[in-house]
Amino acid sequence: MRYPLKSLLLCPGIFTTLCLTAADLPAQTMAPWLTRSADNSRSGWNSHETELTQASVLNKGLRRKTIVPVIGDQRGMEAQPLILPGVDTARGLRDVMVLPSMANVVRGVDAHDGSGIWQTTLGMPVKGSGVIDAHAINDHWGCLSTGVIDPELKRLYQVCWASPDDSGRPRTARYYMHVLNVKDGSHVVPPVLIQGKSGTQDFNADMRKQRSSLVETNVGGVKTVFGCSGTFYETAKGAAGYCFAFDVQKNALTAMFALSSGEGAGVWMAGQGAAADPEGFLYLITGNGNFDGVSQWGESFLKLKYTPPQTGTAGNLQVVGHWTPWTDLKRAGQAAAAPEKLAGVSAPSEEVRKPVGSRMSVPMANAKFESHLNAQGKPVLLVYPQMANGAWADQDLGSAGPACIFPLGVCIAAA
Repeated sequence: MRYPLKSLLLCPGIFTTLCLTAADLPAQTMAPWLTRSADNSRSGWNSHETELTQASVLNKGLRRKTIVPVIGDQRGMEAQPLILPGVDTARGLRDVMVLPSMANVVRGVDAHDGSGIWQTTLGMPVKGSGVIDAHAINDHWGCLSTGVIDPELKRLYQVCWASPDDSGRPRTARYYMHVLNVKDGSHVVPPVLIQGKSGTQDFNADMRKQRSSLVETNVGGVKTVFGCSGTFYETAKGAAGYCFAFDVQKNALTAMFALSSGEGAGVWMAGQGAAADPEGFLYLITGNGNFDGVSQWGESFLKLKYTPPQTGTAGNLQVVGHWTPWTDLKRAGQAAAAPEKLAGVSAPSEEVRKPVGSRMSVPMANAKFESHLNAQGKPVLLVYPQMANGAWADQDLGSAGPACIFPLGVCIAAA
């Protein structure tokens, strides 16, 4: 993954923001970094960088310029820092780096030297506990996902998990969309509750994990921000992945879409967000869950279409294309694979409630490998996995997000 090393090496890691630079460039305006992985294709490519070669990095060298503190949490950030250049702030014209912490504290700092410009708190975060984190890794659960910056409006769209009753308890916490002015961190509108029903599912009927990054695109002239989520107990009854749409002009939630009927299909993608093509279609991958090609979309590579609301008609998200390499049939007691299934049948999934990542078995451990010549006569390696068995079989589809080359009509992902 490539970052703007010439002026700043962005630090998308989990803990804190450590900035490295090859030269002191306080007067230079940085390239914008408005969404996770640089663009809606999720390429990670900084098109403004012209000197990112092995020789240029080795010759110039890298050194630490400053350390930018992330406030309120020892773990710091799950979100990737974002940068909007040339913002008219109280400290003058600045390239503003936005840092949302797991404690729901969002800071705007000078992207060159890390000095503070503004700071705002987005409600009480959820307290870390064994209820939602078997390994007790996080002190808080607040701003889990990377937001997105609209460069024309100069606004940050950021979803954070907060405790409206100030208890810090996860079961009563809710997700809110925050629309902030990048110049000073002020709210453009009051926080908007993420809520809605889809089929038989209600987003706020259980605890969700909105870790997947946001993405902004334009659908039929309507600027829209999209987000997706998983849940904490992905094999429990009622667990479902979701995607939602937020209309930028109306500052309102306009669609909610459940990716299963309470049987998994969470969107994880290691915090990556859905990719969006120039026509506004979304591309994402779901994790463990049931599949029937109708209302259950577990373990699938999906293409979603959003239809903005019309007079008398609500907004709508729907699946318009998918690839499903295997199905988790035992989850719902199915006797045979759905006709849309292409290959493979996974082993039974966990029958008891456990947090994600607990006691997983790996189906590739005893895989069979065979050399083969493809249709073009080139050697390829065929893999025949021995599917996992036991109480917990996790195929890990959707453990990373897609990267797309839309001019070629290709999206790439790996499990």
